[in-house]
Amino acid sequence: MIDKHVIWDWNGTLLDDFTITARITIDALGDLGRPGVTEDDIRHHYQRPLARYFDALLGRTALSHELKHLGDSYVTRYDAAMRDQPLAVDAIRALEDIAPFASQSLLSMAPHPQIATLIEHHRLGKHFSLIQGFTGTGHPSKHESLIAHCEALGVATDRCWMIGDTVDDFDAASPLGIRTVLVTTGMQARAALVATGAPVVDTLADASRLILENR
Repeated sequence: MIDKHVIWDWNGTLLDDFTITARITIDALGDLGRPGVTEDDIRHHYQRPLARYFDALLGRTALSHELKHLGDSYVTRYDAAMRDQPLAVDAIRALEDIAPFASQSLLSMAPHPQIATLIEHHRLGKHFSLIQGFTGTGHPSKHESLIAHCEALGVATDRCWMIGDTVDDFDAASPLGIRTVLVTTGMQARAALVATGAPVVDTLADASRLILENR
């Protein structure tokens, strides 16, 4: 019986792209005279808005041209490498395990054309009733996008779960009454995820199992 709905995050959750994302930022910071940043630093300092994240990595307030360099570096290098990024090793299994018991959709703050391209590339479209990336300009709010996503789905938020990899995912979902499972495979350090009070797991298989056990 399908009695719930699961909303998936994309980057760092279904898509295993943390390494390339971190590498792009580390290299761009090196260009700005901040060498030696590690993947652990990336996870420790990650936050929204992104300007605060870059401030923390630089150890000072980022200047406008530095923010532009960091953003432009990401767009250029990620677009070139995105088709080479694999799905999480257990992504298909998790999607298939949930399917008999819940409808599923995908919401990402990455540009919608990029999401559409990668979903087609990985042949995942059949798993989702709705696929949405960001279609606006500037720095999106996932909370506002999540409200619109649920309205488009026509599902009650108290029927929904979200699977994501950041505190931002929890902060978007929690005020709406959407329960969240956070995975340690993406941008955020475990300690920050645990501090939300949401369940934290290391694999998508564990995330799907937790949701199914709470039917």
